Amino acid sequence: MTRPGPTPPPRKLHLIYRFHITSELRATLAGTELDELPDGSHETGVIEWIDYRKTAELPIFPPIGPALAALPDPRAAVTDAALEAVTDDNYTWV
Repeated sequence: MTRPGPTPPPRKLHLIYRFHITSELRATLAGTELDELPDGSHETGVIEWIDYRKTAELPIFPPIGPALAALPDPRAAVTDAALEAVTDDNYTWV
């Protein structure tokens, strides 16, 4: 793999949680988060809630977007949550 950076490609199992919340509950949640930078300062990130069907278009890792977008509804049962391995052939590293 040609994943950028000085470390070898990860061999990890990523656990992703999917949940559906109402717009009323969403309105009570934070709209920003603080990400710590290497120098100890912080960068403010904006939390954006999107429809699950739009996740296929996002450059997220692991590339779960197409599988989420293919669900018939946000509460659909998933019988096999395993995705194919991430390789240079199926993922563009950013």
